[in-house]
Amino acid sequence: MRVTSVIRQLLQDPIEAYHKAVTRWQERNDRDDTPCGYIPDENWRQRLGVSSDDRERTDRLCRSIEATLTAKGIRPGPESYLWWNDGDPALLQAIWCLIRRLNATKVVETGVAHGVTSRIVLEALKGRGHLWSIDLPPVGAPEVHREIGAAVDESASGQWSLIFGSSRRRLPALLARIAPIDLFIHDSQHSRYNMLFEMSRAWPALRPGGAMVVDDIDNNRAFAEFSRSVHGECLIGEAEPIRPDERRFNRKGLFGIVLKPT
Repeated sequence: MRVTSVIRQLLQDPIEAYHKAVTRWQERNDRDDTPCGYIPDENWRQRLGVSSDDRERTDRLCRSIEATLTAKGIRPGPESYLWWNDGDPALLQAIWCLIRRLNATKVVETGVAHGVTSRIVLEALKGRGHLWSIDLPPVGAPEVHREIGAAVDESASGQWSLIFGSSRRRLPALLARIAPIDLFIHDSQHSRYNMLFEMSRAWPALRPGGAMVVDDIDNNRAFAEFSRSVHGECLIGEAEPIRPDERRFNRKGLFGIVLKPT
């Protein structure tokens, strides 16, 4: 982060700047971001119960979302929000299926960007539940702030709470207020420290039988460490981005799911 960005954040929100500084200090002292050699489950869809209807409906929604973003002058997919990615179709299928399978009514996600995942969650909830999304807009790139949540239909505003701030600052209080929740989705800063922080806070707030979805797990060993520490069924899915992500070992990326026992 540039010095000017730090000063700007200090002036705009000193509390957020403090939490950001603590997080950066923790991450600097936790350099174990060694990529983990996860083996994806080829049959994760069967294990999760993804139906042909799930696939057809999410594919149709993905095409509609891509068209919405393109019409707004936004290029969807990998590295489309600065260096961050939009949710890929495989991840979105998994989330859609979980919401339907769990009859979810309370969903929490971290990381919004264009709001592609947010849109899928809201479509799957069908107006019968609520989504709380935590997002920290990049201080050094105010030009992309207008793109936050661009994929979300305005008609869904009644069932969507967009909370600005870091997960370190916002997540614990939110979970304490609304728990138990049905589904937690991590898609914010993918450092080992932040991933472990979010997963460890969200797991106790999940209801028995609930689920946790963690994107970009191949960046480090956080998901492996966490999943070994809890009792739950784990699945590893291979991402299916709309174009190759050259930064990833498989040009795709991986996501993880942990199902909490009933």
